Amino acid sequence: MQEMLEQLLTPRLVDIKQINDFHSRVTLEPLERGFGHTLGNALRRILLSSMPGSAIVEAKIDGVLHEYSSIEGIREDVLEILLNLKEVSIKLNESSEAELTLSKTGPAIVTAADIQLNHDTEIMNPDLVIAHLSEGAVLSMTIKVEKGLGYRVAVQESETDASAIGVLKLDASFSPVQTVSYEVQNARVEQRTDLDKLILDVVTDGTLGPEDAIKQAATVLHYQLIAFVDLKHKEIVVQEEEEKEFDPIYLQPVDDLELTVRSANCLKAEQIYYIGDLVQRAESSLLKTPN
Repeated sequence: MQEMLEQLLTPRLVDIKQINDFHSRVTLEPLERGFGHTLGNALRRILLSSMPGSAIVEAKIDGVLHEYSSIEGIREDVLEILLNLKEVSIKLNESSEAELTLSKTGPAIVTAADIQLNHDTEIMNPDLVIAHLSEGAVLSMTIKVEKGLGYRVAVQESETDASAIGVLKLDASFSPVQTVSYEVQNARVEQRTDLDKLILDVVTDGTLGPEDAIKQAATVLHYQLIAFVDLKHKEIVVQEEEEKEFDPIYLQPVDDLELTVRSANCLKAEQIYYIGDLVQRAESSLLKTPN
């Protein structure tokens, strides 16, 4: 069986075509028949759903209490501004979160380049338009950036929470991968013509290179499959609880305690005939026993 598995072809990286900084096309061949779709689909799903990245998760705009507001002198309403903020491709290098500011006075076109960055953040699409300001209009805000995985739906804080007033939550897409497609073509090795060639086409937002994204996705898939490589049934040993030793004194009648006749009658009136019955009663309940 092992010899047959070793006869399966191992693919090699044939070509990496870099279309631009955000777009690459990677070709792998030869693959056994059917493996092109198996690996292509698995990598595509991981690339779209499980790549870590950074995104703007909340914003606090001066003079704005909720997302259905509008700001005098600004063409876009608050909801449009928030949607534009979601499109900002931002990268956190070391820290897990950051708080940044943006302040602009019109007339002006506010772009992602107007966000004041710290030493740990980068913006990959600085030309992205956020808002259009007319004469005298002011747009001032604080934004929060976090690292995350996949997609996270915004959860609005309670209206009774004073610290949450004016904080506008955003749905966050952390994945740096924008689009992934794959194509399976025929490949040939010597006399074999029933083989697959896998072509992966990956576009990212620039915070992560397409080739690095494919490497990360392959690593995720590798670690998820390790458990199947060493598939062994582990017998779970359940330790039986040791039986507690039974003290025979509990079976002795209360008469052996040499109680007064009055006390012995009180206990018997409460259906207490053995020492075992007695020790199970609380002292408070015994004190309530009528004499």
